[in-house]
Amino acid sequence: MQRSWFLALTIALATLATLFPVGIGVFMAQLEANRREADQLAVFADAALRRGEAVMSQAISAIQDMEQLRDEPCSPSNLVELRRITYSYRFLQDAGVYGRGRRLCSALLGPVQARTLPLPPPDWRTPDGYDFWFDLANPFSAPRRTILMGRNGNHVSIDPQVFVDVVDRDTRMLAVVHTDAGRIFATTQGANLARLQRAYADHAYGTGGAAEHEDDAAVVLRKSRTMPFAVVVLAPRAALLTNWKALLVGGLIVGLAAGVPFGILVWRRATRRFSLEGELRGAVRRHEMAVHYQPIVALSDNHCVGVEALVRWRRNGRLVRPNLFIPMAENAGLIQQITDQVLDIVLTELGTLLRRHPSFYVSINVGAEDLKSRRFLSVLDARLRDTGIAPAQIRIEATERGFLEPDVARDTIQAFRDAGHPVYIDDFGTGYSSLSYLESFKVDALKIDKSFVDTMGQEAATSTVAPHIIAMARSLGLEVVAEGIEDSAQADYLREQGVDYGQGWLFGRPVPAVELAQFLSKNAAPAAPAPA
Repeated sequence: MQRSWFLALTIALATLATLFPVGIGVFMAQLEANRREADQLAVFADAALRRGEAVMSQAISAIQDMEQLRDEPCSPSNLVELRRITYSYRFLQDAGVYGRGRRLCSALLGPVQARTLPLPPPDWRTPDGYDFWFDLANPFSAPRRTILMGRNGNHVSIDPQVFVDVVDRDTRMLAVVHTDAGRIFATTQGANLARLQRAYADHAYGTGGAAEHEDDAAVVLRKSRTMPFAVVVLAPRAALLTNWKALLVGGLIVGLAAGVPFGILVWRRATRRFSLEGELRGAVRRHEMAVHYQPIVALSDNHCVGVEALVRWRRNGRLVRPNLFIPMAENAGLIQQITDQVLDIVLTELGTLLRRHPSFYVSINVGAEDLKSRRFLSVLDARLRDTGIAPAQIRIEATERGFLEPDVARDTIQAFRDAGHPVYIDDFGTGYSSLSYLESFKVDALKIDKSFVDTMGQEAATSTVAPHIIAMARSLGLEVVAEGIEDSAQADYLREQGVDYGQGWLFGRPVPAVELAQFLSKNAAPAAPAPA
């Protein structure tokens, strides 16, 4: 009996002796993880503070510029000046005039006195006369919100996301708070607004220094010294296991009883998520991605002048939606491999067509990562060497999301153009950036997003956006391609507005190379000049 008791005690002591240093190591690792997380939060908070001060400074400068204008408000000459001011400031969406409780006109909307665009009383007014509306419906896209800042009847519009796009949104939450009003006016998507508000209230009177650790999170607060706003960054942190007795006696029992079912549930949910990513990795490794091609036509005669290459992934016999696997590929670091494979497939499937028709082209979408360096340009140069395919026949499409590091992206875009590859801005107007990007990023063409094409010629608030983009592109010597054309009325309207090229289901859906060949055989030979 004593031997059994001694053996059990020895096993217990040996187990304890083994686990104790492990526990100390876990504890120290947790402290180090907390320190690194605090440092990272501080970096994000400082970046958000700098961004916020830059945005607010541009807004104030723009309003002051507008107050110097001497033209009749909303007159044609005044609208020209409003557009000039809008183009001059990177972080502004729009600039306009308001009064009598409504919007009167703006750079993008034009005169809107005849429309119903009311303005409620401002949410806050500063001692020097600036009015703030923190949460208005965006007239360009109803589900989105916008911030309005104005004084003396002049206002600017700001997308709230421009304040917070400096943070890794998957793991951290960020809020920008107007300190005088005590109100949050910008948060990362999916953030817990109540939690962020509580964090700001708890730390508003602190020093704004190092991260402060709460029971369930680490919090960093930074206050601007020059403007009435602060930023709060919050990240969950794991609880430290300090009570070994509770862990061994109570935690083991409770953990086994409650943790196992929960762990199984989490495991199943995690495996469902990561199994899809695992399959995507396998598909990329085995070169199983496919490419479909959507025709781009000259609106003057409906001749096909080129195609957009769209990557497709077939899983278990069914196509996976691109808006599902493309973000997954970006997060998993696979997007550059996919882009390379798309290029290889294009050259294999359409190489003969491109050599036979030197004016025909293929546009390839390039992710944000490949706008940070010249990696893909090197791949492209190597693949095209000795193929007989001209650089202008492979065109680059980049979205505004790829311009978050503007200096690097600007150099990369210019390198593509210097090598002979025209560069398009895809889905132009759907991001937060202003039209001033067109002057700082030298590109060749704009692609108008389908959401704007759908509302043209209607009484929607966004119906005037596309004509403004078209006119502005013309003034800068840029080609315009309209996306999402679904009926002949839209095509006729775009043609009247001076748009030369279009794509959409009216002309052809994305199809494999074999079906594209059949499509081209029924259309005129692709000899029309393509946008350059």
